[in-house]
Amino acid sequence: MMLKQYQEEFANKNRQFIFMNAEGVVIESDQRLFDIPISSSILELHPFFESLPALFDSTEEEFDFFCIHLAFNENTFITDVKLRKKMDGFLLIITDLTEHYDSYQSVTQSRNESVIKTELTVLKNLELQERERFKNRFIHNFSHELRNPLTSIMAIIDILDATEMTTEQSKMLDFLKESNSNLRLMLEDTLSIGMIDAGKLEIQHKLFNLRKFFELMQFTYTAKAKKKGLKFVSSWDYRIPEFVEGDRLRLFQIVTNLLDNAVEYSEQGKVSFEIQFNQKRANATSLRFQVTDTGIGIPEESQEAIFESFHREQSEDRSKGTGLGLTIVKRLLELMNSKIQLKSEPDKGSVFYFDMSFKYPLPSESRWSEHSNKKAVDKGVKARKKYKILLVEDDEYVQLTLFKILLNTDNFQIDLAYDGALVLQEVVNNDYDLILMDVDLPNLTGIQITKLIRDFPFKNIKNVPIIGITANAYQENLDMCIAAGMNDVVIKPYEKEKLLNIILKKLK
Repeated sequence: MMLKQYQEEFANKNRQFIFMNAEGVVIESDQRLFDIPISSSILELHPFFESLPALFDSTEEEFDFFCIHLAFNENTFITDVKLRKKMDGFLLIITDLTEHYDSYQSVTQSRNESVIKTELTVLKNLELQERERFKNRFIHNFSHELRNPLTSIMAIIDILDATEMTTEQSKMLDFLKESNSNLRLMLEDTLSIGMIDAGKLEIQHKLFNLRKFFELMQFTYTAKAKKKGLKFVSSWDYRIPEFVEGDRLRLFQIVTNLLDNAVEYSEQGKVSFEIQFNQKRANATSLRFQVTDTGIGIPEESQEAIFESFHREQSEDRSKGTGLGLTIVKRLLELMNSKIQLKSEPDKGSVFYFDMSFKYPLPSESRWSEHSNKKAVDKGVKARKKYKILLVEDDEYVQLTLFKILLNTDNFQIDLAYDGALVLQEVVNNDYDLILMDVDLPNLTGIQITKLIRDFPFKNIKNVPIIGITANAYQENLDMCIAAGMNDVVIKPYEKEKLLNIILKKLK
């Protein structure tokens, strides 16, 4: 018989084998521990078995349960229970481990359960700690490797921006610049997002172009929605200021998480994004950001749970997503003195919205903020005809982009050293106005080279300004650079204007 075949795999006098169909009806049982009538329903024999039907349709093949207390006809056992899917039904294996568990018991049953729970909690904490260490290592290594190509992309965008282009090409380049800027900001955010849990994440208040932000959302999600066969609708109130003061990165995170969910959970219909005007007072304005979809909707009983970590509202064939997006939305809005609101109905769609206040500048202030960096650079680099700079960098792409940035100003003469061992030779044989130093050099690091230069007995060498360039954005690394004697540190990827302004400042 087929049951005997399964018994051969798990033969043991302390085990009972029960074979049942997909409705939980007992087809065969060897009755070693409990007397279970054939054709009876296993679901009615003990409260524990009532949970089994939820597992029958799972894609997993095996389930294990430990330290389960089962009582039948005045017989009580402490058991481990295994559920195994078979071609023709389900095999339930109950192992009597009462003696084994009792050997570890010195107090009452409730005391033992508490100890077991404590041990499981410790194991879970160890697992979580290891996951956290792995996550931090991965984020550090991934972001470090991503910074060099991202730096090159930013520089190429700047080079293209200086060439003649059609109106359409210019518009596309503007969107590329905006998207690349968002990628850079998200990279920086990846390193600090864990600070939300630690309560150390600071909200920035900087001037940004809200109109361009809206147009980027419009451009990006029109394409995403179209790819899925959806219509994307957007709305901007003409009374909204073009420039506002706030944390653009956090706003970007919030809105994109909401829009991504709206597109993902909608199979037909449309997704809409609106920025509505609430009111103005003095130089502050209140705005409402709203995302509407025609997706699967969210039952009322689940509307609080979806903002919890790792919760995911699922349709029958959907299992995508990490379940963290709405949690980040909620917690970021709380840091920004706002709150996410939800209106939803199953199978009809959802509306997510929040109100947020921004300060906004006078028109002249916004124009100055947008162009002042460029003016400062243009004015500063004309102060002297040529500066001699030593560029210490081993990455060929970064070398090329830095050369382009510096040479296009027509104010710098550049020497290149791609190996740390060559730097000392260069600084001894030449007079440099400034050194651009890659921190992460092979053989001899930028920090080691800087320390050697600062120990030189000659003032014209030991006092030359050194600007570090690094892909390692952790604060302890930046502190090490300054402690070694660097005058400033620029983190990859960097903006051209910011780099030139720092160089100009150190050359004065």
